Amino acid sequence: MSATRISAAVLLAAVGCVSFDAAGPAVPDMTGTYATTITLTLSNDFETRADTVVASFALRNTGERGRFTGTYAIAVVDSGPIAGAMAVNATLVIDTLGAPPKPIAGVKTFRLRYPWCDFTLLGMPALSGALAGDTLRASVTAALPCLYQVNGATLTVHTDLDFELRGVR
Repeated sequence: MSATRISAAVLLAAVGCVSFDAAGPAVPDMTGTYATTITLTLSNDFETRADTVVASFALRNTGERGRFTGTYAIAVVDSGPIAGAMAVNATLVIDTLGAPPKPIAGVKTFRLRYPWCDFTLLGMPALSGALAGDTLRASVTAALPCLYQVNGATLTVHTDLDFELRGVR
């Protein structure tokens, strides 16, 4: 065997021993139970209203790169699915909170608290946020149609919904 072939074989053997993770660096682990505070603020021409509810999130990694899933519970009357994805830099997107297809549209607590608003027509993207240490934060601003009785007529009023959550594990 020539010196060139030996050098090439040694180089290939050395490269073959290098560990390479095709998926890239690991994402932070979301697993845990989070004591969570959720604040909703509704604002339109008729009212501005802010409410806070206490919830619990039980989250775990799914094994699919960056995805997490779990359940939320608000008091004893409301619970459901929560899911999303996290990036390597600990930023995250929550794309399921309550019954799909829209985040928070299927959360019974909010529908009961604001019965004059139509959460099925909620124009809302996924919540975005981050995990910093043991603190999870996410928020979104969305459009929510709400119905008001004015002089015997029902008006559909554009309402801004600001949704923020903060959970600590």
